[in-house]
Amino acid sequence: MYVGSALIKMYADAGLLDGAREVFDGMDERDCVLWNVMMDGYVKAGDVASAVGLFRVMRASGCDPNFATLACFLSVCAAEADLLSGVQLHTLAVKYGLEPEVAVANTLVSMYAKCQCLEEAWRLFGLMPRDDLVTWNGMISGCVQNGLVDDALRLFCDMQKSGLQPDSVTLASLLPALTELNGFKQGKEIHGYIVRNCAHVDVFLVSALVDIYFKCRDVRMAQNVFDATKSIDVVIGSTMISGYVLNRMSEAAVKMFRYLLALGIKPNAVMVASTLPACASMAAMRIGQELHGYVLKNAYEGRCYVESALMDMYSKCGRLDLSHYMFSKMSAKDEVTWNSMISSFAQNGEPEEALDLFRQMIMEGVKYNNVTISSILSACAGLPAIYYGKEIHGIIIKGPIRADLFAESALIDMYGKCGNLELALRVFEHMPEKNEVSWNSIISAYGAHGLVKESVDLLCCMQEEGFKADHVTFLALISACAHAGQVQEGLRLFRCMTEEYHIEPQVEHLSCMVDLYSRAGKLDKAMQFIADMPFKPDAGIWGALLHACRVHRNVELAEIASQELFKLDPHNCGYYVLMSNINAVAGRWDGVSKMRRLMKDKKVQKIPGYSWVDVNNTSHLFVAADKNHPDSEEIYMSLKSLIIELKQEGYVPRPDVCYTTQPVDITQVMAI
Repeated sequence: MYVGSALIKMYADAGLLDGAREVFDGMDERDCVLWNVMMDGYVKAGDVASAVGLFRVMRASGCDPNFATLACFLSVCAAEADLLSGVQLHTLAVKYGLEPEVAVANTLVSMYAKCQCLEEAWRLFGLMPRDDLVTWNGMISGCVQNGLVDDALRLFCDMQKSGLQPDSVTLASLLPALTELNGFKQGKEIHGYIVRNCAHVDVFLVSALVDIYFKCRDVRMAQNVFDATKSIDVVIGSTMISGYVLNRMSEAAVKMFRYLLALGIKPNAVMVASTLPACASMAAMRIGQELHGYVLKNAYEGRCYVESALMDMYSKCGRLDLSHYMFSKMSAKDEVTWNSMISSFAQNGEPEEALDLFRQMIMEGVKYNNVTISSILSACAGLPAIYYGKEIHGIIIKGPIRADLFAESALIDMYGKCGNLELALRVFEHMPEKNEVSWNSIISAYGAHGLVKESVDLLCCMQEEGFKADHVTFLALISACAHAGQVQEGLRLFRCMTEEYHIEPQVEHLSCMVDLYSRAGKLDKAMQFIADMPFKPDAGIWGALLHACRVHRNVELAEIASQELFKLDPHNCGYYVLMSNINAVAGRWDGVSKMRRLMKDKKVQKIPGYSWVDVNNTSHLFVAADKNHPDSEEIYMSLKSLIIELKQEGYVPRPDVCYTTQPVDITQVMAI
């Protein structure tokens, strides 16, 4: 039996389970150890079903399990959070008198903790002797996994009082919990304890230390821990990459990936999935595609988290078609995957597709959550389609989930963008609790309706309630002033943001200030503001100036703005069309011809503009010369009647809205 046991273990460790089973079946005599070795081989290979089947055969043969048997299967129950099987094994442990065995008791504590049955774990912990470090580690880890961070810290202190010194497992279990408490100070104390006591530092402890420093935004200390590590493996490397991504250091994340490759470390699926968000953040699709190729070569594509990362990368690089292709070919989709795809459609100007996907998600029985609700409300706001938004509101009220702050804030934003300020305010007032996001949503809603005074009043109320305005708050307020033409108030708010709140203006704020001056016709001040900027203006800033040049018919300044825009965004058809219209209004037909030639040379095509109206909760979309609508004949007849009535009332076509050398065509009017 000793030789047979060794042979079985040798074959199992080499992954040759058929050979191990052949030796096992050929044994005339089998003891508990032999059964354990064979079952353990199946468990380590991930073939739990065969291990369970063999366990049943073992019991039927009259061979009683020992502590090693139960510890092995209880570990499986803990890993799979299988409480029912775990309780059955606990019953067997009591029946055979094995419950007091330390190995069995420790795995029982771990199993109950991972199955979120902490009361039973505490009961067993209270019955066990307190001289085993594994026992303490199991209970501390259980508290951390169940979010009981205070209990975990108390146990950590009690363990040291009992005379036991924590090992790397204890510390690696405890460190992730400190990030939940923003426990940067406690994390540094544990790091100090490790240094003072020369504790053994394995890869898991290094990863835990790196992780807490990154999550507490101390990138330098995380880098120091990494630099001091003598042996680097794929776990530590993945933690570094994830930390850089978390701190928006995408270039550093990609450099770390390349450095690990240079060290000869083979990336696993987790490491690849950690690097893909960095590619998405930089819109570096070429690197992302190289990683996609690596995924295909190494058969990682069947893993949900890898495919989700690829899907997100393609969508953020502007390739929604590839993102949706990845989504459609995924064999298993969880709610995170669905949410990611819905959010991608909503954020990339495809709200109809987002709504269709949400319907499909419900039809397939996938459980939605507050993230889903927030994304789909964003899609409704983008249409805008208030009746769909109201249906989602009904789902929130009647559905199985209770809306959180972000879903309710998205609801306020949707009603505001769909023009129903009354409902937006009602949702805001009925919120049981509010945060900065909800206040910003209602301030933005009022601002979008040009109600500057009311928006500023809400800012005062926000401060009285103890909430601090941020860059989003002031962006909404300054934008409201720009649309309402209140230059002095906008300038006051901008100064308030920088001088009183000490908020550094971002490019969006500067763009709003240019828009504020431009809309009011103060183009010289707008140009001076651009010249005084601390960084190079982007397309949004020059675009705001170009739009103002059209309104105020300043061709010379429009030439300057358009030249900058053609450099920054040469394939945006809107800038060429806008400049062409400005030239046409000024009667500069050579300028119009020049714009047309530029568009042709750069292969820029004008994207047709869609118009839509909502009638009886149905959206009707139109484009110039569109005759696909079933009632197109009646629509065109009505338009002709309107044109005749307009002319009778003295209507004169505005050349800055539509210019043509031919008589006004009804299809062109429709496009307007």
